[in-house]
Amino acid sequence: MRRVVRGITARSLAAAACTGLPVAAWAHAFGERYELPAPLGYFVGGAAAAVALSFVVAAVFARNVPREPGAGIAIPLAPLIPALRVACQALSVLLLFMVVAAGLCGSANPEMNFAPVWVWIVWWVGLSFTVACIGNVWAALDPWRALFEAANAVARGLGCRSGLSLNRPYPQALGRWPAVVFLLMFVWIEVVYPRAAVPSLIAWMALAWSAITLGGMVWFGAEAWRGNADVFAIYFGTLARFAPLDIAPDGRAIVLRPPGRGLITAGAASSSMVAFVLAMLATVMFDGLLGTQAMALANAALADWITLPPLAPGYFLGTAGLIGTWLLFLLAYLLACRTTAGLAGDRSTGAVAQQFVLTLVPIAIAYSVAHYFHYLVVQGQLIIPLLSDPLGRRWDLFGTALYFPDIGLLDARFVWYLAVTSIVAGHVISIWLAHRLALREFGTHGKAIAASVPLTVLMVIYTVVSLLIIADPLVRYSGAGSAS
Repeated sequence: MRRVVRGITARSLAAAACTGLPVAAWAHAFGERYELPAPLGYFVGGAAAAVALSFVVAAVFARNVPREPGAGIAIPLAPLIPALRVACQALSVLLLFMVVAAGLCGSANPEMNFAPVWVWIVWWVGLSFTVACIGNVWAALDPWRALFEAANAVARGLGCRSGLSLNRPYPQALGRWPAVVFLLMFVWIEVVYPRAAVPSLIAWMALAWSAITLGGMVWFGAEAWRGNADVFAIYFGTLARFAPLDIAPDGRAIVLRPPGRGLITAGAASSSMVAFVLAMLATVMFDGLLGTQAMALANAALADWITLPPLAPGYFLGTAGLIGTWLLFLLAYLLACRTTAGLAGDRSTGAVAQQFVLTLVPIAIAYSVAHYFHYLVVQGQLIIPLLSDPLGRRWDLFGTALYFPDIGLLDARFVWYLAVTSIVAGHVISIWLAHRLALREFGTHGKAIAASVPLTVLMVIYTVVSLLIIADPLVRYSGAGSAS
């Protein structure tokens, strides 16, 4: 856990070059392992049993068909929301310019540059947690939306009645498939591409996405683009459906609701949204899989089998593994939905998949907590000195340049128990939501139980696999020798 930016130190680069693995595979490693007080199988079996038991509890105690839930408790903040939004937009645009400026003009060392730490740690990981636990602040912080709205307002003020948007019809057949492709591409850069934390690359990525998304909003209109192809708007918006806070439809109040309610009031998702949610789960799982001994052995075997340049096996295995993990998750989910459709008798596989896919979002959140919380807390401290010296020029703008991150804040023991707790909790919440949704959709207690069984089995399997992946680089197995 001594690496400060997803495996970009000299030592991790050397290790990656020797093994052929993508550099990011080494990002979450700890210097020492936690020795479990009991065999690993006890933990995995207990977690799986807890998830299965939660289904029994839901079946016993949630018997009545729930009424359509209300929106929640509205907290009127009409005078405050516009001002907060303007402040958030100004801040987000400033941060975007800082990322580009730091990437192009700052130090080439990722540990001394604002761009990698902000993008990969604070924004991608930290904002994901914030959105899931509080609400969709990205809707206000999105700098590309802010830039487009500002330019659009100027265009209208100059007499262009339709503003900047050409409002070309968005192809309905595309759905949200562009966002699925963008998500897989973005995660590929994050976890497979060895130069992911190079500051100049991050700056050019930010500029490229600015051109793509601003061009998309001009061509199709802001709402059509953001609702279908803007991967970040869809990603954070999906996480925000779990959050306890939401903005009222009229934008004049904040709505307080039970966590997860937004996942079962959204209606059926599209087929492309099914693929997107499964990509959210699979990409986090694959990131953890990259750090396991099994992946290292597979990479070594591939390098022995096929003669390729030093890093080529890692690229091939990383790319194939990322896409394969997503397809495997998608296939497993569709098989569970097919079984559910057979038990229910009046639904197609596609209809079941579209109806229940959002109940998997708590699992995606749980996986993120298990894999990335320690990464955010420990390596996220780097943002403190970089706020004073964003370009690595030995500045001290706010007096924090000499702050040294405390790498001992979290140890492997804490991370292991947090991972077990979050994964079990995420699956339990998903099972509860799926059962409540099944009661509402299928109308009877018996049908709801039958329909929930295949998804519960799938979630138990997810629990076992995810804990085994997390345990591989993190713990020492009692009674099975020391893994190192």
